[in-house]
Formats: sequence, C-alpha cells, structure tokens
Amino acid sequence: MALEDVARPSAGARAMVITVAAVPLLFVIGGLAIRYAAFASVSEETGFAAYARALCRWDCAWYVGISEQGYERFPIPDHSNVGRWGFFPLYPMLVAAIRSVFPFPTILIATVTSIACSYAACLVAWPLLEKNMRAYVLYCAFLLSGPFSFHFTTFLSEPLFALLTSCVFLALKRSSYLAAGVSSALLSATRLVGVFVVFATVIQMFSEHRREGGSALSFPRWLLGRPDLLVAVLISPAGLFAYILFLYLTVGDGFAFLHIQRAFGRVAGNPLVFLWDGLSAVPTTGWLPTAPQWSALAAIAGLALSAVLAVRRQYGAALFCALCIILPLITNLASMVRYVIGLAPLTMLLAILLSASKLIWLAALVLLLGACYFMTVAWIGGYLALV
Repeated sequence: MALEDVARPSAGARAMVITVAAVPLLFVIGGLAIRYAAFASVSEETGFAAYARALCRWDCAWYVGISEQGYERFPIPDHSNVGRWGFFPLYPMLVAAIRSVFPFPTILIATVTSIACSYAACLVAWPLLEKNMRAYVLYCAFLLSGPFSFHFTTFLSEPLFALLTSCVFLALKRSSYLAAGVSSALLSATRLVGVFVVFATVIQMFSEHRREGGSALSFPRWLLGRPDLLVAVLISPAGLFAYILFLYLTVGDGFAFLHIQRAFGRVAGNPLVFLWDGLSAVPTTGWLPTAPQWSALAAIAGLALSAVLAVRRQYGAALFCALCIILPLITNLASMVRYVIGLAPLTMLLAILLSASKLIWLAALVLLLGACYFMTVAWIGGYLALV
C-alpha cells in the first residue's frame, strides 16, 4: 500500500508534465496551420520558406540585416538614411550563431527559433500562472495561435523578450536573484526597455527585507551586506552597457541607438498629446478603428492592466510594464500594439482574468483562434503597418 501511495503521485506528476508540455505544442501546430492557410489564401507561392518570408514584415527586415551583415559603422549613402543601431543585438546574434551551425536561410532559422522561444515562454509561464490550467491554455493560445501570434513566430524581438521577461519574474518568484540578474542582463540586450526590469528585482528584494522584519531605512545597509544581491542588481543592465560600449568603439557614439530614433520619426513629445491624437484619428470610411486608434487603445489598456497588477500587489511587474509602455509613448504611438502584447506580465494577467469564468474563457479561446487567420492575412498584406 505504501508503495502504491508513492507511485500514484509520481504518475500524476508525470501526466501533468506531459500535459503542460503538450498544450503549447498543440497550439504551435494549430497556429502554424492557421497562419499557413492565411498565407496560402493570399500568395501564389508554396512551402514553409515562402511562408516564413511572407511573415517577415516591417522591423523583421532590419533584424535579418543585422543577423547577416551586422551593424553599419556609419550611414551608407544611397543605401539607407538610417542605421540599424536602434535594434538591439541579442536576438540577431542568437540567430546568426544558429545559422553558423545549420546552413539554412536566415528567416527560416529565425522563424523556427522564434517558435521555440515562444514555446519555452509558455513553459516558463506555467508556475507564474500558479498552475492555473485554463489561464495557461489561454496564454499559450495567445502566443502561438492568437491574432498577434505572427509577432511571436517571425524574426521580431517579441519571442525572446517574452521568454526572458518570464525567466526574470520566475527567478524573482523563487528568490533566485542571481538567475534574475543574468536574465535581466540578457533582457537589456534584447530591447532597451528591458533594462527597467532591474526595478522589479530591487522591489522584490525590498519586499523580502520587509518580510524578515526589516525597516525601510535599514534596507540599504541590509542590501550592502548581501554581496549576492548586489551582484544581481549590478549585472542586470550589463547587456545595455555592453551594447553602448560596442557602439562607442565601432560607431563613435555609444548612444547611437537613441540618436537614430529621429530618423525613424521618433521625437520626444507629450504622451498625452500622442494619445489624444491617436484617439482622434477617426476613420474616414467604415466603422473599424484606424491604426492610430488601435495603438492609443493598446497603450491605455496596457497602462490599465499595469494598474491592476499594482492593485494585486505585483508592484515590480506593474512598474516594469508601465515604464515599457511610457518610454516609447514619449516619442509616438508607432508599434505600440507590439510593445504592449509583448509584455508577458500583462498577457498573463489578462489570461488569469479571462479564465475566472469557464464561459468567458471558452469564448476568449474561440475568439483568439478565429481572429488568427484574418489578422495574419492583414499582416501579410501590409495593412498593420503601425502595430
């Protein structure tokens, strides 16, 4: 009897592991089928390579260029009036490293790598979702088969950004600060706003200090007495600093990634004005919102969800997500939908909220899968220029 009691939980645990691994795999397959059907409906080409090329829109071409040719040392006349410096290097480097082993086209390797990163992001999300199976299914569907799944399955920074963000918050959940610091360093080399996750680490450390009975005034002294925590904080922006050093040595301007933004039409302004201008861009025909309206609504929804995270006392995640929205919003609304859906804490929170009711959960799941086809057609056709 004792042996049976030991074996039963083990068998149940194995079944759960298989289920957790199988759910995102099913959405990988289903998402590929839906998106390929959308591709086939608008393209005369066939094959996975043609499909991968068709999904490579907008910023994807910049990442392909970085992966294949690296960064320019100066603007190239008659070739481009901007440099690639605004796009951070970690993901293009990863794809280039894989391509050195497997001799396939860059976009093909990047597509498979993005799918793998998104799959891994789902697995990391399982404990962050408190092992809520309905929320887990919804989150996996969103990343791999949802209306914006093309962002997570082509050569954009979203797949790696979502994965590393999830790794940081899982490490913090387990008080593994060194692991959080390493993941944060990689995150800051993936996208500029990734450096803000260090605030979540410090907030988590402060919360731990308070739980141990420490006061707010004694926190700095407590932190200085913990070399492991100091190392975790100090290495968090290492990816950004390494990129700054690289740009200084090669271009002569360590902040070229900021200065080049003007060439992309990003100039600092009042974010409230940008939001108002976006909401005011009413459609001239039809009833569907315009791209600026979608971007403004995405920013507002993202900030609202960040506030919900704060209400739920997830202060680190709330601050990180709010900063990741506000910083690009200071310049304009371009790509705002991408920036918001790429914030794993927000999409996980939304999955949790929608899974509270089984009926709402089922409706959300059907809506995600149903919208995937039409949004992919719009993406391939170039109708989602600002998302």
